[in-house]
Amino acid sequence: MTKEELILDCRYYNGEDEVPASLPEGKEIFWDYERVWAGWVLEGNDRLQKNIDYYTEEYDLPNLLPERDGIPLGLKALLFSRYDYWNGYMGGSKEEYAQGFKKWYLEKYVAGTKTHRQLLEG
Repeated sequence: MTKEELILDCRYYNGEDEVPASLPEGKEIFWDYERVWAGWVLEGNDRLQKNIDYYTEEYDLPNLLPERDGIPLGLKALLFSRYDYWNGYMGGSKEEYAQGFKKWYLEKYVAGTKTHRQLLEG
């Protein structure tokens, strides 16, 4: 895939080297996560596949967040790893933790936005 093709699956990252001033407040972190994901895909970084494998095995990520939102599994896995980093699994059931990620993903990342591909398709 090319950088341009990867950017189509992003909501905030447009290929810039620095966070654009026009980005909605609080979305800078998502811009950076998408930038990192695109870079990892382009360089073939094995951390991406490790994230996919781990979050698929531990939390059944492909079924937790179905594909209909247009976000590739690798980007979802990277987002889950960042959620995991900032929130840290502190006990309780894995299902509750996974649902916490899903809520964060839907309310903070996806809500009210579309991927560049979705915007182009109308």
